[in-house]
Amino acid sequence: MTTVLGRYIIAHVLAGTVLALLLLVTLDLVFAMIGELGDVGRGNYGLWEAVVYVLLTLPRRIYEMVPTAALLGSLLWLGNLASNSELTAMRAAGVTLARLVFWILQGGLIVVLAMLALGELLAPGAEARGQNLKTFAIDERLTVSRIGLWARDGNRIVHADAILPGDRLRGVRVIEMDPDGGVASITRMSQAEYEDGRWLLHDVNRSFLSQFGVRAENPPKETVGRLLAPEYFAVLVVEPRQMAALDLAAYIAYLKANRLDSAAYEVAFWQRITMPASTWVMLLLAVPFLFGRQREGGAGRRLFIGLILGVGFVIFMRVMTHMGLVYDLPPWVAASAPLWLFLLIAVVALSRTRV
Repeated sequence: MTTVLGRYIIAHVLAGTVLALLLLVTLDLVFAMIGELGDVGRGNYGLWEAVVYVLLTLPRRIYEMVPTAALLGSLLWLGNLASNSELTAMRAAGVTLARLVFWILQGGLIVVLAMLALGELLAPGAEARGQNLKTFAIDERLTVSRIGLWARDGNRIVHADAILPGDRLRGVRVIEMDPDGGVASITRMSQAEYEDGRWLLHDVNRSFLSQFGVRAENPPKETVGRLLAPEYFAVLVVEPRQMAALDLAAYIAYLKANRLDSAAYEVAFWQRITMPASTWVMLLLAVPFLFGRQREGGAGRRLFIGLILGVGFVIFMRVMTHMGLVYDLPPWVAASAPLWLFLLIAVVALSRTRV
């Protein structure tokens, strides 16, 4: 059972994290809204649609901000306890440093569980709905749903099961309508790739329908000039970091089965695994600044330290992601290296902490 002091520390961890999260996410939303203004006016994508789209991306933004918010919140709210000598009084009453760290990590467990629920259950669906809204508003001929992409181009209807990186579509069906509104032909293909201004179609199975019957042709490959405007891929393709861990695992299996490059998705998958653990690491990093000479200084100093550490972690994580892809590092190494480095820094700082 957690003691009264334990619940007091946990409450401060939670309150600090939530308030820091509100500050960070508010700033992020402002910059995101400014970024969306560049697309306002395209098709039916107006200011209201931009606001709704940004709000639908909010769960994903919160998920990505949680580790930094945990660090900032702990530095500020637990730092106030240290400044008021409350932590010193707890130590004088017999509370060990290990017990304080345990209570802080207990608060972190609650944050991590909420983070997992948000990032794995709510964020991917909200991101998909936001993408669908933006895509359809920019061009009414396009819509993205759980059953794939639908596009209308004159008398042609295009459906694809999945939109892949590198301007590729998987599981494509093209329905050509005749002038009378009937179906003239149905074309199925395993994959379509946009290369050098033209579309390369794989495993084509085309059926021509007429009053005289059905005529079929099955070329293994075919090149066509028009299928889907390539500029749509900028708003259609879901980034790996926006996908849930289970979706990433399934997609990685598909890419490997088809001998396609899965490195970016493997790194994103391992980042999904290590991201919750980074919240605990950020909390550990905050502890050394709560005791001894480190606690001296006001909230501004602690805020500056928190921002430096938080931004440093994010930058290093992104650098390792790119280095992993460029130098072909094992995905788990590229994704977990920032976590292990900052954990080492936290452990060394804790071992030198004087209370």
